[in-house]
Amino acid sequence: MPPTGSFRKFVRNTAPGVAVATLLLLAGCSGGQASRSGWPQPYRADLPQGNYVTRAMVEQVRPGMDREQVRAILGTPLLGHVFHADRWDYAFRFRHSNGRTEQRNVSVRFREGKVTQVIADPLPEREDASDPALPGFKPPR
Repeated sequence: MPPTGSFRKFVRNTAPGVAVATLLLLAGCSGGQASRSGWPQPYRADLPQGNYVTRAMVEQVRPGMDREQVRAILGTPLLGHVFHADRWDYAFRFRHSNGRTEQRNVSVRFREGKVTQVIADPLPEREDASDPALPGFKPPR
């Protein structure tokens, strides 16, 4: 059965509105960002992973401290090595929504259960509300 005249009229009158609504929905999904091709892309959330460690926290760790004291200051290490039980690694990786990535590493070395050395990448001095890597960071509007 062929479409009736009223159905054709309905499609002809609503098609432009549906097209405009679809374009607006797609533009809303882009989050104001375009890919390298120039096409809109979906919103991407900032993604923190690992232990957020500050310089002030690392400075509290002293040679001679035991593992529980270190855990109380820095938290549970992200990585514990099977072959290097004398080393704890605190890694933090933050991927910004624009694709840029920051990596921060802290390594604590032990001998006979006591801290002998702490090796750290440059870290923020203390928790800073303007640091986008801080868990729970909300960008200013």
